[in-house]
Amino acid sequence: MRNTECVVIKIKSPTKNKQQWLTSMADLFLQSIEIGLVKSKSAKTSSRTKLHPIVYPEAKSIGLPSDYCRMAVNSVVSMLRSYEQLKKVQHNTSFPKINKKRKWFGLGTNAYAIENKNGNFILRATTQKCRKFIWLPLCVPDKFKSKISNGGDAKIIQRGQDWYVILPVKTEQTPTACSGEPTFIGVDLGIVRIAVVSTPTKTIFFNGQSIRNRREHFTDLRKRYQKHNRLDRVRQQKGKESRWMTDINHKLSKQIVAIATQSSNPMICLERLDGIRYRIKKSKRFNRMLSSWAFRQLLSMIEYKAMKANVKVKMVDPRRTSRKCSKCGHDENSNRKNQSTFKCKKCGYETNADRNASKNISAVGASLYQQGLSDTARSRPQGLEQTVAL
Repeated sequence: MRNTECVVIKIKSPTKNKQQWLTSMADLFLQSIEIGLVKSKSAKTSSRTKLHPIVYPEAKSIGLPSDYCRMAVNSVVSMLRSYEQLKKVQHNTSFPKINKKRKWFGLGTNAYAIENKNGNFILRATTQKCRKFIWLPLCVPDKFKSKISNGGDAKIIQRGQDWYVILPVKTEQTPTACSGEPTFIGVDLGIVRIAVVSTPTKTIFFNGQSIRNRREHFTDLRKRYQKHNRLDRVRQQKGKESRWMTDINHKLSKQIVAIATQSSNPMICLERLDGIRYRIKKSKRFNRMLSSWAFRQLLSMIEYKAMKANVKVKMVDPRRTSRKCSKCGHDENSNRKNQSTFKCKKCGYETNADRNASKNISAVGASLYQQGLSDTARSRPQGLEQTVAL
């Protein structure tokens, strides 16, 4: 069995002509997306079936090659679907626009090939001229050299003065036979405690205090640079914070999966946090923390690391998990006295609020599994109290 991931590979010092081609291709691609958004707005549709015959000929007419046109249509549809999802939780969401300062374009599976010449990897991309190609040498790290292969849609992006290609890579995964009921492991994600993991025998806390302090440090630096109109330093700090947070998420996801592998036939239960930034509004400081928290990235890392380790992952609806008692199932807002303390008004059970929430998350996952419901089920699970009591 194979698992597909994506890696970012730097394009090695493109010549002036190659840089011009990359820039012109990105401009044509973004122009095609802009055309697609205008057409979709006038046609009032986000259907790929309806948009393809409208957008594809327009993109083709401005000089975009065939497979790039297909990728442009896919990008338009993806942006429209994200917009529609955001509208469900935030009614004042603006219609998507193209930021032409951020150069990028999609690279369809039929538009490129990866060639290995004595350990040197070269990306061969099709151009606007028939049977004419452009050759882009790649800086491939040793750990990815055995995984790079042809196949799958890719993307070329510009960061500063450099260009990168985002390539799909395939890693082998050997499935293992599992017998018996899964061991459900609940993971509660947060701001004060970045993660709380509950297994049947213990609860592990990951304190986010140091992370919050450093985020505040980055915020203060950006404010000072903005005050002195040093936008170059603002962008530099933003990129530095993003890379630091990615490293934190890699380490945290690795630890969570390692904890899960200590149990027999583990299943990690994660919160489905779609639209959380728009549903939760508190203090200005809290909202800033929430906005800078790369939770979607963390969830994705846990998912693919778990797949590598043959650990199942189930996404569950997090509603009521913070206020429901994990002992008796009593559901009341006042059960949670404050951010860190939970005390049930019915049975008197008192514990850390995040521990209680992580136990409820594992209970919801167990209930969905026993009833055979999908990850997207949002109905209130029956028999939750019985599962929690176990």
